[in-house]
Amino acid sequence: MAVKQILCVEDHADTCELISLVLKEFTVISASTVAEAVRKAAAQKFHTYLIDFHLPDGNGFELASRIRTFDAETPILFVTGTSSISEAQALERGANGLIKKAGLRFIEELREKVSQLLLS
Repeated sequence: MAVKQILCVEDHADTCELISLVLKEFTVISASTVAEAVRKAAAQKFHTYLIDFHLPDGNGFELASRIRTFDAETPILFVTGTSSISEAQALERGANGLIKKAGLRFIEELREKVSQLLLS
């Protein structure tokens, strides 16, 4: 079985590095902007998208909307430190959930949610 691929869209490279260490059973590909993420998502198959909210050239809601124009099925999780979006808003925008980076259980929650989406 091929290793499942995750697109981590985050303007802080160290966050994607941490995510790739936490989710070492998957291949984590990084993108740091909306434009780069759209290019990568359109060019290859991913099994889930992990999207930060604040990006240099837009926000996670815009990116999720653009991805949904050509990929309606692949799960999207917002992974953000911002307090200005809620789980309900993330779900309204076509995501499958929201993980807060600032939470005490960030790493455990990341593992749990990604595993639920990709290993079930």
